[in-house]
Amino acid sequence: MDNAKKTVEQWRNEIDILDAELLRLLNERARIASELGALKLSSGLPVYDGRRERQVLARLCESNPGPLDHEGVSSIFRSIIRESRRLESLQQHPQDKSRYRQSGQEYPHGH
Repeated sequence: MDNAKKTVEQWRNEIDILDAELLRLLNERARIASELGALKLSSGLPVYDGRRERQVLARLCESNPGPLDHEGVSSIFRSIIRESRRLESLQQHPQDKSRYRQSGQEYPHGH
């Protein structure tokens, strides 16, 4: 169908489909990041690697065709990376999960 003739509902349906795929990919990324974090921890390596994070952000910004600008891409992926670290922290310290749920905080301090 011609993009000019799509209805609001058709556009929303396309966004819903993309949202479902993004959610699937984000959960897959989080699963892999958790596995990597566990491997680093068991190997005595630091879980957080700021240099790697900067490399990832730079690579994504360089390969970004738009329409998102570099600031938008960096912001989105910083949030994704922060959430991966939060998940890793909760997996390493499960007692924190109930504490943060009860307090209403979204993220542990330092993330």
